[in-house]
Amino acid sequence: MFFDILKRDLKRKKTMNIIILLFVILSVMFVSSSVTNLTAVTGSLDSFFDKAGVGDYMTFERSGGSVTVKDAVKNAEGVTDFKQEECIFISGHRFVEHDNAKDKQNANAGFVSCISHQIEKYFDSNDSEITEVKDGEVYVRQSLLDNSNAKIGDKVELTAGDITRTFTVKDSLKDAILGSRMMGNTRFLIIYLSFIDTSDVPALEKALTACDAMAFSGDRSLLQFTYIMEMIIAGILLIVSIALILIAIVILRFTISFTLSEEYRQIGIMKAIGITNGKIRSLYLIKYLAISIIGAIVGLALSFPFGSMLLKMVSQSILMDSAGGVLLSILCAISVVGIIVLFCYVSTRKVKKFTPVDAIRSGTTGERYKKKGIIKLGKKPVSPVFFMAVNDILSSPKRFLIMLFTFFIGISMLMIGLNISSTMKSGKLLGWINMAECDAAVVESGAIEKYMVPDGREKLNNKIAEVESDLAEKGWEADCFVETISNVVVVKGDTELKTHGVEGVNMTPDEYLYLEGTAPQNKHEIAMSYVVADKLNVAIGDTVTVKTLDGETECMITATYQTMMSMGDNIRLYPGQTFSFKNLAGINDFQIRFHDNPSSSEIEKRIETIKEMYPNDKVMNAGDYVDYCVGGVGGMMDGVTGLLLPIIILIDGEIAMLKAIGFKNRSIIFWQTLRIAIIMIAAVLLSVALADPIGKLATGGIFQMMGAKNIIFDTDVIKTCIIYPAIVFAATVFSVFLTALGIRKVNSNEINTVE
Repeated sequence: MFFDILKRDLKRKKTMNIIILLFVILSVMFVSSSVTNLTAVTGSLDSFFDKAGVGDYMTFERSGGSVTVKDAVKNAEGVTDFKQEECIFISGHRFVEHDNAKDKQNANAGFVSCISHQIEKYFDSNDSEITEVKDGEVYVRQSLLDNSNAKIGDKVELTAGDITRTFTVKDSLKDAILGSRMMGNTRFLIIYLSFIDTSDVPALEKALTACDAMAFSGDRSLLQFTYIMEMIIAGILLIVSIALILIAIVILRFTISFTLSEEYRQIGIMKAIGITNGKIRSLYLIKYLAISIIGAIVGLALSFPFGSMLLKMVSQSILMDSAGGVLLSILCAISVVGIIVLFCYVSTRKVKKFTPVDAIRSGTTGERYKKKGIIKLGKKPVSPVFFMAVNDILSSPKRFLIMLFTFFIGISMLMIGLNISSTMKSGKLLGWINMAECDAAVVESGAIEKYMVPDGREKLNNKIAEVESDLAEKGWEADCFVETISNVVVVKGDTELKTHGVEGVNMTPDEYLYLEGTAPQNKHEIAMSYVVADKLNVAIGDTVTVKTLDGETECMITATYQTMMSMGDNIRLYPGQTFSFKNLAGINDFQIRFHDNPSSSEIEKRIETIKEMYPNDKVMNAGDYVDYCVGGVGGMMDGVTGLLLPIIILIDGEIAMLKAIGFKNRSIIFWQTLRIAIIMIAAVLLSVALADPIGKLATGGIFQMMGAKNIIFDTDVIKTCIIYPAIVFAATVFSVFLTALGIRKVNSNEINTVE
């Protein structure tokens, strides 16, 4: 009898059992792959940096400085090793086709390292160390190939000064220092790359403040943080995994409760003949243990190819260390099984309350001793079907709130991904990185070397005037502006901090966004990122000393702002405060703002014309430029959202099917479908209303580490609030409709049967 009940249960509840099995498979697959991937990425960075030979501290330095890094480290305490590599600056590079040498995409400036002078080890796509590069061949980062729509075997033209040479792309390159997407856009004229081993980082940083040609510096942890975007996908999927487990537990609770109430009479009979509570509960434990084990085995097997697929993009830039991955996946699968069985045990406690007398008298034959619902149909101008659907929801709020919560979690995860994607590809994000809003951006080939000379300011102003004149000839009145980045030292009391001074050329400071205060009005005022302000422990109204190559200036802090450029490590100078351009750390790209506020479609038309005007430069709209600056994160999030959509549809559809099972025909089918539709509409509205605060809560920490603490998502209303919710809604309601069609097979003479 004991196993006969189990056998009949498995046959009669095929749909429920299959759905639970699917949730276990999904849960194990996601948990195992996401935990393993997240651990692999974070753990691999240390081993990758060790194998590459990266030091404790790194600097990028231009030649020609009065005090070099090599000179500075001689006076720094704690330095145990110093290595320096000479690199060649290239003013431009472009990929060309094999057959017709057609341009694929122009890229901005970068630099070339020679394998014979390397201080860092490089690896190819097969994780093998690169020890030789043949004449006429070159290795490049995979992200550069992706951004240029290029592939291995293509030709690339490199230009250094007046010399241009063509090379064949031999393979992709795994570069610990410049391999992350956040480092994918090389903006600085870099001639020397230095690795420094030290036991006293603060003393080293203090000594390096004397270097006037250093474009970038940072310790090992900062460099590893640049791979944060590669970790985001694994982190998001881990959150999805946790949500899947919670949903599986909720469904398990519903299923067990439904099963126990349906088998109330059988359980009572078993108790009457002396079967103990423990043995009765073990009946269900065995069933769900078997389902969990089968699901865990299938999910574990699927987690390996699924995890490899998710890691494909990350492994293109990181030397992966997969040690312990299989064992960790197995432990995750065992944990999911344990959680489900434990919850099953807890959910069967109500068996203790069942008595033989109550079971024989009633239980599940449809008897009810109190009225159902809190509303009455009466003469209300609504159809009975709609009334029944609403009455069901109001009379069983706990039951439907669980479904509402489940739908809400799934849709909210989808909306967070959509919001991040649309924001990262929105021109409004320019305010986050403390750049002025614009309509278009021009990445000029070799822009840096042209202007980082003593008369660079004059040349830059001439170029700006030339662009504005060219646009005027097309009938477009527009402003062209650009930002320069210089090395400055900010002094407050005994504290000296080397940072970057950002200055807008052909624009005023009031065109930027500030968290607090007002824009600088003269050269004795500055705005400061909140990151730098926290380091110096200063506030608006305080006075600091700003040291540049042109001298020292006492400046009052008039405003604070946020920026994701250089992890928030910079200050904003008043225009003209940096007179010498010779030792600039970098120059941002040319931005264009039209006077007539054209529409998006008109901007795209003008951009196509500008591309023809400047064929060697890269021209983008503001949104594409933002995504370009942050390393293509928007495209990454599109991939994550595309992965989440079918999973959420599957989850919501399965839950909706469970809720529709067991009811008895057109009006009844509509009744069952309408109940789920009402809950789904409520979940969509709730998700839309809470998408922004939930998104900030989920991603705020990451953006704050990057330098932005006041996040304002730029929501694509059509996609986020209409298209994607409509897809989920339609798929879920359709699954309920298909399930409810089974009602036609129910005969009235089956009403009095027990099973």
